[in-house]
Amino acid sequence: MNSHRAFAPFSPFFPSPGGGPGAGLPPGVTPPPPQLLGTFQQLSQSPALAQNFVFQQPAQGAVSFAAGCQNRWTLIVTRTFNVFLMFVTSTNPFGFTQGFIFPTYSFGSFPSSVILWYTCF
Repeated sequence: MNSHRAFAPFSPFFPSPGGGPGAGLPPGVTPPPPQLLGTFQQLSQSPALAQNFVFQQPAQGAVSFAAGCQNRWTLIVTRTFNVFLMFVTSTNPFGFTQGFIFPTYSFGSFPSSVILWYTCF
C-alpha cells in the first residue's frame, strides 16, 4: 500500500463525461477492494473526518499526484477534503489524474495538484 500527502495549490475537480449510475465496471477494471470501500464510506461522509484522518497519517514527502497508482484502486483526498475512490488509469505530476470513479464508474479527470493525500491498492 502506498500512502502519500501532497502540498500543492488548489484547483477544482473537473469530472469528465462518462458512464452514469448503473453503467457497470469498464472492461479491465476490477471491483474496489473491501478495505478501501470501508475507508471511503467513512471519510466521504464528513470533510472534518477526512481532514483528521489525513493529518494523522505519516507524511511521505511532498508529492502532487498519485505516484505508483496507475491501474490500481486509489483513495484520494483533495485539498478541500473531498474524497474519491478512483481506478487510476493515468497520472502526471504536472497534468491530470484520470480514471474511473466509484460508485458510478464514470470517467473523471482532475488536476493532479488538487491531491492532498492518497493511498492505492
